[in-house]
Order: sequence, then structure tokens, then C-alpha cells
Amino acid sequence: MVEKSKAKYQSQQHFITDSPWSASDLMMEVAKKVNKDLGDRKLQALNIDENSNKKSGKHSVGVSRQYNGNEGKIENSQTGVFASLGSGENVCLVTARLYLPKEWTEDEKRCIKAGIPKKAIKYATKVELAMDIIDELDKHGIEYGWIGADSLYGQGYELANALDKKGKKFVLDIKVNHHIYLDEPEVLVEKRVTKKGKEIIKLTNEQKSLKVEDYYKTLTKNDFTKVEWRKGSKGWLKALFHTQTVWVWNPKTEKAEKRTLIIRKDRNKIKYSLSNFTEQDRSIEEFAYMQGQRYWIERSFQDNIGELGMTDYQVRKYNSWYHHMALVMMAMHYILKKRLKTKENIPLLSVRDVRLQTIAMILSQGVNIEEEIKQMLYRHIQRIKDINRRNKKDKPDILFESFDDNS
Repeated sequence: MVEKSKAKYQSQQHFITDSPWSASDLMMEVAKKVNKDLGDRKLQALNIDENSNKKSGKHSVGVSRQYNGNEGKIENSQTGVFASLGSGENVCLVTARLYLPKEWTEDEKRCIKAGIPKKAIKYATKVELAMDIIDELDKHGIEYGWIGADSLYGQGYELANALDKKGKKFVLDIKVNHHIYLDEPEVLVEKRVTKKGKEIIKLTNEQKSLKVEDYYKTLTKNDFTKVEWRKGSKGWLKALFHTQTVWVWNPKTEKAEKRTLIIRKDRNKIKYSLSNFTEQDRSIEEFAYMQGQRYWIERSFQDNIGELGMTDYQVRKYNSWYHHMALVMMAMHYILKKRLKTKENIPLLSVRDVRLQTIAMILSQGVNIEEEIKQMLYRHIQRIKDINRRNKKDKPDILFESFDDNS
């Protein structure tokens, strides 16, 4: 019995670590199927985000002391940049890139020992990895309505400019100190001559910019509209939204780029985003929906980690990491199909529900499938009661409480 168990473990390790099957091909197959299953491509969001897994030791591929968003601090971690396709609450991770810090890419011997192919031993920022992901998905015909990402990708100009050039639409989060112009800056030509007589020409503007948080302070309650922006566990969530046409100065191209600023106020939480959709292109309700879609990749991480073992692996090699992530994505697509197929009859079906039913069918560990379905329906009835109670207690004016009545 011990020998049989050992053989099974070795077989699993070979499949994950040494087997030559292509994780990239499997991920792309998942992406194509998800793209098709979600329906209208224009309503699908391609969201980019990173996820870190706390690790001990120095030998696991890509591990280093780096910021871990799950822990909220610098930890010894592995980090991947991931992409999801989603439409409303239906979402699935579809591809990923392992982030290799400079301490790895500058040590070829260490990289080769971890199984990193020579062509992959080159440093790339998380933004560059995101652009590589987008290029690959586009190359394979994946279609979507816009690209979303957090402020790591939206604060600079690199990703937004690259997407503009490709004709891609985006809604990218920014930080409170991001500078904007309320009027289009007038470009001026600044000339100077060096001591050696060389003339240098630089394009500048003399108009004053302001931080988005300072712009927010000038707004009153009348500048906001209450909008239902995404589904929560107990019904639709509501928040206050404001949109404004602004310009951002791009020091690389030395010109101003037109954007739409989106501000969401959810009680005392403020979220800022910039989009290259204009206010004529989309309504405030559509801007609210698009900005809110980024939540679902974070929720997907929670489901994958909590229910599908996304971070439950003991492997060190480059190939192993990609194989594991590809299998998790395949499992997530299986659950997505189940949820889409049963959405009319079982609208509250969750990732956990499908996982527990699958375990009951395959292993029968003390719970048969009929009993598990009964338990699931009981949980759903309780959730529906909670949703109904929340809807009766909803008080719309609470969103305005932190506004100064004299503003």
C-alpha cells in the first residue's frame, strides 16, 4: 500500500514538473472557451492583476523579498501577473506570467537550476508582463470590450499609451496624487542653447495641474449620481459616481492625452480611475459598471485560493508553476460552465457549491450528492432571506453623510 501511494505521488510530481505538455497552450484553450461561453464580447472585461504567494526559502522559482498584496507587506514571495475574462459576476482566470525579480534574471546559473528557459531569462516589469499577456491574447483572437487594472498599471503612462496605440479601450485605477488638467494644456516650445552652442527644443505647458484628490474636494453632493455598480452577496451595491473630462500630461510624448476621470464614493472610500472612453461614448452607469468589474478578478483569486488550491503547491521549478496555474484555470472554467448552465434554476450557485458536489460524487466521503444538494439549497434560501432583509433596510441618503452641507 505504501509503495502504491509512493508511486502515485511520483506520478503526480512527474506530471506537474517534468511532463512536456504545454501550460501556455492549455491556458489559451481555456481563454478561447471562456471568451465564447461568456457571450457578447463587448460586455467582457479583460482584467489584469498580480497575486503573490508567501514562500519560505530561496530555491522556489522567482521567490524574493517583495511586496505581497495578500499579506499587505514585504514578504518572501512568488508573484504572478494574471489576466481574467469576465462579464458581471461570471469570471475566470485565463493566463499568467511569473514575475522574475532582477536578483533572478541577473543570476543565469540560478535560473537554469530552477528550469527557466534561456529565452525567458530577462527582466520584465509587471507592466511589461501585462502588455505581453494582452499581445498574446490578441494574437489568438480573444475579444473583449475593455481592459481594467489597478493603480500599479494605471498610475504611469506606459500601459495606457500602449493600449491607445493599439486602439484598445481601458479603465485603469490611479492613485490620489495623480495629476490632471481640467482644460486642455496649451503646448509651448521651449528652446535653449547649451554652452557648446547646441540648440535643445522641449515641449512644455504652463497651465497648472491638480491632484485628483484636490479636485474631489471641490465637488459637492450635487456633482454625484447614485448608481448600482455591481452585485454583492446580498444584492446590488450602490455608490455615488462622478465623471469629468480631463487631460493628463505625458512627459514621454510631451503632449496632453484626453481622458475621462471616474470617481466612486462608497461611504468613506474613494476610488479614482481614468478611461479613454469619452463621456459621449458611455453613460455614468456604464462607467460605474466598468470600473466595478475589476473587483471580480480579486474575487476570482479568493475562490481559486480558497476552493481550488491555487497557492497549495510544493514545487520549485518554472515549468511546475505554469502547469499548476494552468490546471487551476481549467478547473475554474469547468465551474464557470456549471454556473452559466444553471443560472436560471440555481442563480446563487457558488464555486464552493460545485467543489463540494464534485467531492461528493467522486469520493463519497460520508456525504452523498443528494444530501449535499439539500445542504446547498438550504444555504441558498438563507442567502435569499438576507438579500430581502437588506433591500428593505436600504437607506440611500447614507452615502451623502460625509459631504459638508455648506459645500
